[in-house]
Amino acid sequence: MANPIYGIDLGTTNSSIARLENGRAVALPVEEGQALVPSVVSYDEAAQQVIVGRQARRRQAAFPHHTIRSVKRLMGQNSTVTLGSQHFTPEEISSFILNYLAFQAGKLTGEKIKKVVITVPAYFNDVQRRATIKAGELAGLEVVRIINEPTAAALVYDYASMAGDQSPYILVYDLGGGTFDVSILEVKGEIKEVLASSGDTALGGDDFDRCLVELFQDFLLAQVDQPQEWGLPVQMRLQDIAEQTKVILSDQPFCQVAEAAVWVVDGKPLNLRLEVSRQQLESLTAELMNRTISKVFDALQEAALSPADIGKILLVGGATRMPMVATRLQEIFHRPIFHAIDPDLCVAMGAAVQGGLISGAPLGHILLDVTAHTLGIKTIDQIDPDTGEADYFSPIIRRNSRIPTRQAEVYYTVVNCQESVTIEVFQGENSSCRRNVAVGSFTFPLKPAPPKSPVIVEFAYDPEGLVHITVEQKDKQNRKEVTLDIRHKRILPDDSEEQGQESLRVVNYIVEKATRLLQAKQLPQEEQQRLQDLVAAYAEALQQEASGPEVDALEDELLATLEEMEERLPFLEQG
Repeated sequence: MANPIYGIDLGTTNSSIARLENGRAVALPVEEGQALVPSVVSYDEAAQQVIVGRQARRRQAAFPHHTIRSVKRLMGQNSTVTLGSQHFTPEEISSFILNYLAFQAGKLTGEKIKKVVITVPAYFNDVQRRATIKAGELAGLEVVRIINEPTAAALVYDYASMAGDQSPYILVYDLGGGTFDVSILEVKGEIKEVLASSGDTALGGDDFDRCLVELFQDFLLAQVDQPQEWGLPVQMRLQDIAEQTKVILSDQPFCQVAEAAVWVVDGKPLNLRLEVSRQQLESLTAELMNRTISKVFDALQEAALSPADIGKILLVGGATRMPMVATRLQEIFHRPIFHAIDPDLCVAMGAAVQGGLISGAPLGHILLDVTAHTLGIKTIDQIDPDTGEADYFSPIIRRNSRIPTRQAEVYYTVVNCQESVTIEVFQGENSSCRRNVAVGSFTFPLKPAPPKSPVIVEFAYDPEGLVHITVEQKDKQNRKEVTLDIRHKRILPDDSEEQGQESLRVVNYIVEKATRLLQAKQLPQEEQQRLQDLVAAYAEALQQEASGPEVDALEDELLATLEEMEERLPFLEQG
């Protein structure tokens, strides 16, 4: 296939890259003959270079302050990662991993890799998904699609063995290094429809390891006379020992831990020598296991199914190799429990299948996915008692709605001849906007009308992750359409201009909003000047064709500033 779209599983613990070869998804052995690449990044001060993968993992014991792993848990957060003398965002760290995968795969295949499908946990919110897309762009890749990890795994599962089954429902249980997802799919021939998804983006194999780390720490503390602080080097070493112990206990009932000089206290080296049983690990992690089972029942409830309705259980993610996972699920479902083709690699392989579907490869799969979170807008129906501001989250597209989908709700103006409304888009499951995630906002000018005049807001969610928003003032021939682009955290007007003019449309849109704020003459002089300077810098960067990250950074700052300054604008209330 010319210029294939590669699939990448950007994992918490390990990452991998795959492509289609003769109609089959193949995970590429890009590092030391292995397809799994540790999601570890280290900075070498002497060479002034970033190191990724196994070499980085080997450095972490000697250079713990220059090395990071499990950065996936920071995606979407406004945080900084410090590696020695250098400071990076989580997106930049992830971009190093993505760039390394693409570079190594290119060396192996002889192709320059540009287009990719990247997987994310099904329960990632739009901020985390945007951060993943940005990481891909920083790595010089075109992210043509973001796909949920359980859905990707389902794409490579052989459903031929289901031919004689009466139930068409599959439950995908995905326990990775840092995240947990559960999805329920209905299989109708080659059509795979996701009915429901649930999960926890802060629960994974790392948490099971941490229970063993605490066990080891208690063992070591028993050998000293007074409390001690744990240094980063010993913490990292204990994490590695814990991970190795968990892996051994997945195959063996007992593990003999024998590590010399794990910790040095007052010049005395302390050894870690103890036996850990599988039963002990299962007891230590029972609460974590129960949390995953709770999410399983949440997904069943949202799909309106019972355990008896499920035909088969598919296990995805390296942590599902722990025997207690299959045992607990067997107790609930009394159904066959299957590991995917390879629980560590099937997600990247599924992403490659999705890439083939996008590029038109004759694979025969039809995928119907669902929204991971509810999308809605802020209305004045509820006032925050602490701030005195509107804070009600009015849902429009409900969680687990099948994509593509289109939903509309009617709202009503508040005052006579109201001049405009601000459409503030949020996602989440809480009735309070401030407890959900802000996605974007824009202003809709109104024509003169009495109070309680209807305004219709429609959301249309497409497979590309774009939400097309239509706002219409009923019976007033007043209508506005915008597109919420989760890739760049921006709302763009929908019009017929050429794609090459998109950046100009964005700056015009921002200038329009900024002009309206400045004309209101309600901002202090210093804030007016700050806004004018930001708009000027942003316009200049676009005109000079500055780099994508530079423009995106200016744009994010501008949008955040505009949102902050628009707080006085009137809201809508729902009827």
